[in-house]
Amino acid sequence: MAGLSLKHVYKEYVGKGKPKKSASGNRSGDFLAVKDFCLDIEDGEFVVFVGPSGCGKSTTLRMIAGLEEITGGELYIDGKLMNDVSAKDRDIAMVFQSYALYPHLNSYDNISFGLKMRKITVEKTDKQGNPVFEIDKKQVKAFEREVKRLNKLLVKCGEQEKPAVLTQLHEAEAHLEYFKTTPVQAYVQRSMTKEEIDEKVQWAAEILGIKDLLYVKPSDMSGGQRQRIALGRAMVRGPKVFLLDEPLSNLDAKLRTTMRSEIVKLHKKLKTTFIYVTHDQIEAMTMGTRIVVMKDGVIQQTDTPTDLFDYPENKFVAGFIGTPQMNFFNVTIKKQGDKLALIFGDGQTQEYPLSDFTRLDKTYLDGKERKVVLGVRGENVYLDEQGLQVTLSVKEVLGNTTQMFVKLENEVIDEEDNENAEKTENGEKGQKDYIVCSAGRNAYQMGDLLKIRFETEKMYFFDKKTGKTLLSRPETV
Repeated sequence: MAGLSLKHVYKEYVGKGKPKKSASGNRSGDFLAVKDFCLDIEDGEFVVFVGPSGCGKSTTLRMIAGLEEITGGELYIDGKLMNDVSAKDRDIAMVFQSYALYPHLNSYDNISFGLKMRKITVEKTDKQGNPVFEIDKKQVKAFEREVKRLNKLLVKCGEQEKPAVLTQLHEAEAHLEYFKTTPVQAYVQRSMTKEEIDEKVQWAAEILGIKDLLYVKPSDMSGGQRQRIALGRAMVRGPKVFLLDEPLSNLDAKLRTTMRSEIVKLHKKLKTTFIYVTHDQIEAMTMGTRIVVMKDGVIQQTDTPTDLFDYPENKFVAGFIGTPQMNFFNVTIKKQGDKLALIFGDGQTQEYPLSDFTRLDKTYLDGKERKVVLGVRGENVYLDEQGLQVTLSVKEVLGNTTQMFVKLENEVIDEEDNENAEKTENGEKGQKDYIVCSAGRNAYQMGDLLKIRFETEKMYFFDKKTGKTLLSRPETV
């Protein structure tokens, strides 16, 4: 088990051709996939990277695994710098989206394949079983290089840096002298025995419930069974970190639900650090102890699932987390006495008690009209005769709940914020759809006029230009 630390990590894919004559000097095709990624992951955490396709989540995972080179920044695993360490020496295990099982091998051989190829380090002993002590030539060479490097640095450095460099040089010389003259316990590498391999395979099979599949080939298994075999192959290595790259995306909805709980149970049993990549926010909310939301290679917010849902830091996070997606209204707000007036895009005005918005940025409560984005989830919208008049356009009955899609008639849509607006027959943007979620069923029909209100404690406000939240977090959070 181990913790991880990513410090200002960047990943750039360099395109072909000569640099353009521009301020950036980028080549044609240059693409910055991950930008200034900073994250500390504690030992034993289950962290989920989530975001839309192309946001950089899988690229970040592959950099941790050693499958992609880090362009800039530092990666530490268990306190050790890993930038130049090869993937096979990082002591991690990765489960891929495609399972990557050998089709000609049965489950037992797929799980054990890596163990058969792996070398383990053990103490060197003589024929009587006594430990063997030798001069550690690797350490001698390493400290000889370090002494040589520090001597060169001592010549180049200034007077202020010399004391520190001298201290490092004396320490390196002392270590070099020790390893040159003092025999230490010698170690050798050997292959694992059949008994050791079988013990690990049987252990993984017991935890995953796949003992009856050990001698079955992948072609004779379902998607969920293949995924368990892939997990077993990763488990037997006993890695410090598990990396899972969208492992459930190829499964059907029912099986995904089952496998989500299986992976969470596995994490609790192994108590190992898990890093999980998905584009499905439901997977992220139900599995992770912490979630990292990404967009365009940049971390938007890192938080627990509940805090991410309750206290989104910007409009993107608010819209990405939660099903169905949060409604966004372009409104103008204005303080009027002890009320907060909300003027909607069709000219309607709704008033709410100002005392319900103590967390709202005070600069927006100066009595002037301020254009903002109002966010409200469908489950926090209710019918009220004194509410905002809307027109029902579509109704979806989902058994015990009903989703109603409504519109504000004659709403004026801003061009820069009309991605949810519906196209009219002439191809122009029309009214946006908003969702109202209600318990049970109702008799409303398409075209009916409804009146809606919002739960004030579940209303969110975002800056119209930056998208950042205008609400402060409660002090207890």
